[in-house]
Amino acid sequence: MADFVHELDIAASPESLRRLIADRGDAWWTTNALIDSRVGGSCEFRFPAAGFHASVRVVRNSVESVMWYCLDSASPKSSGFRNLHDWIGSKITFGLTPTASGSHLRLEHRDLGESAEFYNTGFNVWAYYLDSLKRLAETGVGAPYQGGRPGTRTEGLVAKTVSFRVKPEQIATAEAAIVTFIDNIERHEPDTLAYRCYRDADDVSSFTHYMLFKDADAYARHRDSAYCAAFVGALTPCCEVLPRAIALSLFREAALGVNASAPA
Repeated sequence: MADFVHELDIAASPESLRRLIADRGDAWWTTNALIDSRVGGSCEFRFPAAGFHASVRVVRNSVESVMWYCLDSASPKSSGFRNLHDWIGSKITFGLTPTASGSHLRLEHRDLGESAEFYNTGFNVWAYYLDSLKRLAETGVGAPYQGGRPGTRTEGLVAKTVSFRVKPEQIATAEAAIVTFIDNIERHEPDTLAYRCYRDADDVSSFTHYMLFKDADAYARHRDSAYCAAFVGALTPCCEVLPRAIALSLFREAALGVNASAPA
Protein backbone atom coordinates (compact mmCIF):
# COMPACT_ATOMS: atom_id res chain seq x y z
CA MET A 1 0.00 0.00 0.00
CA ALA A 2 1.06 3.62 -0.51
CA ASP A 3 0.25 7.09 0.76
CA PHE A 4 -0.25 10.48 -0.80
CA VAL A 5 0.25 13.82 0.96
CA HIS A 6 -0.49 17.36 -0.19
CA GLU A 7 -0.19 20.59 1.83
CA LEU A 8 -1.20 24.20 1.32
CA ASP A 9 -1.95 27.40 3.25
CA ILE A 10 -5.41 28.94 3.14
CA ALA A 11 -6.48 32.37 4.37
CA ALA A 12 -9.36 31.08 6.46
CA SER A 13 -9.76 29.82 10.01
CA PRO A 14 -9.58 26.09 10.77
CA GLU A 15 -13.23 26.09 11.87
CA SER A 16 -14.47 27.69 8.64
CA LEU A 17 -12.37 25.24 6.62
CA ARG A 18 -13.72 22.32 8.63
CA ARG A 19 -17.27 23.32 7.76
CA LEU A 20 -16.44 23.64 4.05
CA ILE A 21 -14.61 20.30 3.92
CA ALA A 22 -17.22 18.39 5.90
CA ASP A 23 -20.42 20.01 4.68
CA ARG A 24 -19.77 21.65 1.30
CA GLY A 25 -18.07 19.04 -0.85
CA ASP A 26 -20.62 20.00 -3.50
CA ALA A 27 -19.05 23.48 -3.67
CA TRP A 28 -15.39 22.48 -4.02
CA TRP A 29 -15.18 18.79 -5.08
CA THR A 30 -18.21 17.69 -7.14
CA THR A 31 -21.72 19.10 -7.46
CA ASN A 32 -22.96 15.49 -7.39
CA ALA A 33 -22.58 14.99 -3.64
CA LEU A 34 -24.78 13.44 -0.94
CA ILE A 35 -23.41 14.51 2.44
CA ASP A 36 -24.04 13.46 6.05
CA SER A 37 -21.13 15.06 7.91
CA ARG A 38 -21.93 13.63 11.33
CA VAL A 39 -19.43 11.14 12.77
CA GLY A 40 -20.63 7.78 11.51
CA GLY A 41 -22.47 9.41 8.62
CA SER A 42 -21.93 8.50 4.97
CA CYS A 43 -21.10 10.75 2.03
CA GLU A 44 -21.17 9.94 -1.66
CA PHE A 45 -19.25 11.89 -4.28
CA ARG A 46 -19.87 11.14 -7.94
CA PHE A 47 -18.11 12.30 -11.12
CA PRO A 48 -20.44 10.77 -13.73
CA ALA A 49 -18.88 11.69 -17.06
CA ALA A 50 -15.39 11.03 -15.68
CA GLY A 51 -16.42 7.56 -14.52
CA PHE A 52 -15.33 7.96 -10.88
CA HIS A 53 -17.14 7.83 -7.56
CA ALA A 54 -16.25 7.48 -3.90
CA SER A 55 -18.42 6.68 -0.89
CA VAL A 56 -16.97 7.44 2.54
CA ARG A 57 -17.87 7.09 6.21
CA VAL A 58 -17.10 10.05 8.47
CA VAL A 59 -14.64 8.92 11.16
CA ARG A 60 -13.78 12.34 12.60
CA ASN A 61 -15.18 15.85 12.23
CA SER A 62 -13.40 18.26 14.53
CA VAL A 63 -11.65 21.61 14.29
CA GLU A 64 -8.30 19.77 14.15
CA SER A 65 -9.19 17.37 11.36
CA VAL A 66 -11.82 15.75 9.20
CA MET A 67 -11.26 12.04 8.48
CA TRP A 68 -13.08 9.79 6.04
CA TYR A 69 -12.85 6.02 5.53
CA CYS A 70 -13.56 4.96 1.95
CA LEU A 71 -16.29 2.32 1.75
CA ASP A 72 -16.64 2.14 -2.01
CA SER A 73 -15.05 3.64 -5.10
CA ALA A 74 -14.51 2.99 -8.79
CA SER A 75 -12.14 4.46 -11.35
CA PRO A 76 -12.85 4.29 -15.09
CA LYS A 77 -11.23 1.55 -17.16
CA SER A 78 -9.54 4.31 -19.15
CA SER A 79 -7.40 5.06 -16.08
CA GLY A 80 -5.31 2.01 -16.89
CA PHE A 81 -5.24 0.93 -13.22
CA ARG A 82 -5.12 -2.80 -12.61
CA ASN A 83 -7.33 -2.32 -9.54
CA LEU A 84 -10.18 0.06 -10.35
CA HIS A 85 -11.30 0.08 -6.71
CA ASP A 86 -8.07 0.89 -4.89
CA TRP A 87 -9.61 3.71 -2.84
CA ILE A 88 -11.66 1.13 -0.92
CA GLY A 89 -10.22 0.80 2.60
CA SER A 90 -8.16 3.97 2.27
CA LYS A 91 -8.28 6.80 4.82
CA ILE A 92 -8.52 10.48 3.86
CA THR A 93 -7.53 13.00 6.53
CA PHE A 94 -7.73 16.78 6.25
CA GLY A 95 -5.49 18.07 9.04
CA LEU A 96 -6.07 21.70 10.05
CA THR A 97 -3.49 23.82 11.88
CA PRO A 98 -3.95 27.54 12.65
CA THR A 99 -1.39 29.97 11.23
CA ALA A 100 -0.86 33.72 11.52
CA SER A 101 -2.73 34.26 8.24
CA GLY A 102 -5.32 31.50 8.47
CA SER A 103 -4.75 27.74 8.33
CA HIS A 104 -2.33 25.12 7.09
CA LEU A 105 -4.13 22.20 5.46
CA ARG A 106 -2.41 18.82 5.24
CA LEU A 107 -4.21 16.18 3.21
CA GLU A 108 -3.13 12.60 3.90
CA HIS A 109 -4.64 9.91 1.71
CA ARG A 110 -3.30 6.66 3.13
CA ASP A 111 -3.43 2.98 2.15
CA LEU A 112 -3.84 3.61 -1.56
CA GLY A 113 -2.61 1.48 -4.42
CA GLU A 114 -1.86 2.72 -7.93
CA SER A 115 -3.69 5.99 -7.28
CA ALA A 116 -0.94 7.20 -4.96
CA GLU A 117 1.73 6.79 -7.64
CA PHE A 118 -0.51 8.48 -10.20
CA TYR A 119 -1.15 11.48 -7.93
CA ASN A 120 2.56 11.74 -7.10
CA THR A 121 3.98 11.35 -10.62
CA GLY A 122 1.09 11.71 -13.09
CA PHE A 123 -1.66 14.17 -12.27
CA ASN A 124 -2.13 15.57 -8.76
CA VAL A 125 -5.89 15.66 -8.93
CA TRP A 126 -6.12 16.30 -5.18
CA ALA A 127 -4.13 19.52 -5.66
CA TYR A 128 -6.65 20.69 -8.24
CA TYR A 129 -9.64 20.22 -5.95
CA LEU A 130 -7.89 21.50 -2.84
CA ASP A 131 -7.14 24.65 -4.80
CA SER A 132 -10.89 24.75 -5.47
CA LEU A 133 -11.41 24.51 -1.69
CA LYS A 134 -8.91 27.35 -1.17
CA ARG A 135 -10.78 29.50 -3.69
CA LEU A 136 -14.08 28.72 -2.00
CA ALA A 137 -12.71 29.66 1.42
CA GLU A 138 -10.99 32.85 0.25
CA THR A 139 -13.39 34.16 -2.41
CA GLY A 140 -16.65 32.34 -1.77
CA VAL A 141 -16.58 30.58 -5.15
CA GLY A 142 -15.01 27.15 -5.69
CA ALA A 143 -14.48 25.21 -8.89
CA PRO A 144 -16.13 21.82 -8.27
CA TYR A 145 -16.53 19.16 -10.93
CA GLN A 146 -19.84 19.74 -12.69
CA GLY A 147 -21.34 16.34 -12.01
CA GLY A 148 -25.01 17.24 -12.22
CA ARG A 149 -27.54 16.94 -9.42
CA PRO A 150 -26.93 14.72 -6.36
CA GLY A 151 -27.74 11.08 -6.99
CA THR A 152 -27.25 10.94 -10.73
CA ARG A 153 -25.37 7.79 -11.74
CA THR A 154 -24.20 7.67 -15.33
CA GLU A 155 -20.48 7.06 -15.16
CA GLY A 156 -19.18 4.72 -17.82
CA LEU A 157 -22.39 4.60 -19.84
CA VAL A 158 -22.11 4.69 -23.63
CA ALA A 159 -24.91 6.49 -25.49
CA LYS A 160 -25.31 6.69 -29.25
CA THR A 161 -27.84 7.47 -31.94
CA VAL A 162 -27.96 6.11 -35.50
CA SER A 163 -30.19 7.80 -38.08
CA PHE A 164 -31.10 6.62 -41.59
CA ARG A 165 -33.80 6.90 -44.24
CA VAL A 166 -35.02 3.96 -46.29
CA LYS A 167 -36.35 3.86 -49.84
CA PRO A 168 -40.17 4.05 -49.89
CA GLU A 169 -40.44 0.70 -51.66
CA GLN A 170 -38.16 -0.94 -49.06
CA ILE A 171 -39.97 0.17 -45.88
CA ALA A 172 -41.52 -3.23 -45.17
CA THR A 173 -38.18 -5.01 -45.62
CA ALA A 174 -36.42 -2.50 -43.35
CA GLU A 175 -39.14 -2.81 -40.69
CA ALA A 176 -38.76 -6.60 -40.63
CA ALA A 177 -34.97 -6.30 -40.28
CA ILE A 178 -35.37 -3.81 -37.41
CA VAL A 179 -37.82 -6.05 -35.55
CA THR A 180 -35.51 -9.08 -35.85
CA PHE A 181 -32.50 -7.02 -34.77
CA ILE A 182 -34.16 -5.57 -31.67
CA ASP A 183 -35.56 -8.99 -30.71
CA ASN A 184 -31.97 -10.31 -30.75
CA ILE A 185 -30.77 -7.40 -28.61
CA GLU A 186 -33.51 -8.10 -26.07
CA ARG A 187 -32.57 -11.78 -25.89
CA HIS A 188 -28.78 -11.52 -25.86
CA GLU A 189 -27.72 -8.17 -24.36
CA PRO A 190 -28.35 -7.83 -20.62
CA ASP A 191 -25.90 -4.92 -20.45
CA THR A 192 -27.70 -2.91 -23.11
CA LEU A 193 -29.77 -0.64 -20.87
CA ALA A 194 -31.94 0.81 -23.63
CA TYR A 195 -32.35 0.28 -27.36
CA ARG A 196 -35.17 2.15 -29.07
CA CYS A 197 -36.13 2.58 -32.69
CA TYR A 198 -37.91 5.87 -33.34
CA ARG A 199 -39.65 6.84 -36.54
CA ASP A 200 -40.01 10.41 -37.77
CA ALA A 201 -43.62 11.40 -37.11
CA ASP A 202 -43.72 13.29 -40.41
CA ASP A 203 -41.68 10.89 -42.55
CA VAL A 204 -42.37 7.15 -42.21
CA SER A 205 -39.18 6.30 -44.10
CA SER A 206 -36.87 8.08 -41.58
CA PHE A 207 -35.66 6.26 -38.46
CA THR A 208 -33.43 7.04 -35.50
CA HIS A 209 -32.08 4.37 -33.18
CA TYR A 210 -31.20 5.43 -29.62
CA MET A 211 -29.01 3.09 -27.59
CA LEU A 212 -27.56 3.14 -24.07
CA PHE A 213 -24.97 0.60 -22.93
CA LYS A 214 -23.70 -0.21 -19.44
CA ASP A 215 -20.09 0.39 -20.51
CA ALA A 216 -17.71 0.31 -23.46
CA ASP A 217 -17.42 -3.49 -23.27
CA ALA A 218 -21.20 -3.85 -23.56
CA TYR A 219 -21.18 -1.63 -26.62
CA ALA A 220 -18.33 -3.65 -28.16
CA ARG A 221 -20.25 -6.90 -27.66
CA HIS A 222 -23.27 -5.36 -29.35
CA ARG A 223 -21.27 -3.90 -32.23
CA ASP A 224 -19.35 -7.12 -32.89
CA SER A 225 -22.31 -9.51 -32.67
CA ALA A 226 -23.31 -11.66 -35.62
CA TYR A 227 -26.88 -10.32 -35.56
CA CYS A 228 -25.59 -6.71 -35.72
CA ALA A 229 -23.59 -7.60 -38.83
CA ALA A 230 -26.63 -9.36 -40.29
CA PHE A 231 -28.80 -6.30 -39.61
CA VAL A 232 -26.35 -3.93 -41.29
CA GLY A 233 -26.16 -6.28 -44.27
CA ALA A 234 -29.96 -6.43 -44.57
CA LEU A 235 -30.56 -2.71 -43.97
CA THR A 236 -27.91 -1.12 -46.19
CA PRO A 237 -29.51 -2.06 -49.55
CA CYS A 238 -32.80 -0.62 -48.26
CA CYS A 239 -31.36 2.81 -47.47
CA GLU A 240 -31.83 6.02 -49.39
CA VAL A 241 -29.68 7.78 -46.77
CA LEU A 242 -27.13 5.46 -45.14
CA PRO A 243 -26.97 5.13 -41.33
CA ARG A 244 -25.10 7.93 -39.55
CA ALA A 245 -23.88 7.21 -36.02
CA ILE A 246 -23.42 9.94 -33.41
CA ALA A 247 -21.68 9.32 -30.07
CA LEU A 248 -23.33 11.26 -27.23
CA SER A 249 -21.75 12.78 -24.12
CA LEU A 250 -23.77 13.77 -21.08
CA PHE A 251 -24.40 17.49 -20.62
CA ARG A 252 -26.99 17.45 -17.83
CA GLU A 253 -29.15 14.88 -16.09
CA ALA A 254 -32.12 14.93 -13.72
CA ALA A 255 -31.88 12.76 -10.62
CA LEU A 256 -35.47 11.64 -10.83
CA GLY A 257 -36.85 9.77 -7.86
CA VAL A 258 -33.76 10.38 -5.70
CA ASN A 259 -34.02 11.67 -2.14
CA ALA A 260 -31.13 14.12 -2.01
CA SER A 261 -31.09 14.16 1.81
CA ALA A 262 -29.59 10.67 2.08
CA PRO A 263 -27.20 8.50 0.08
CA ALA A 264 -28.86 6.74 -2.82
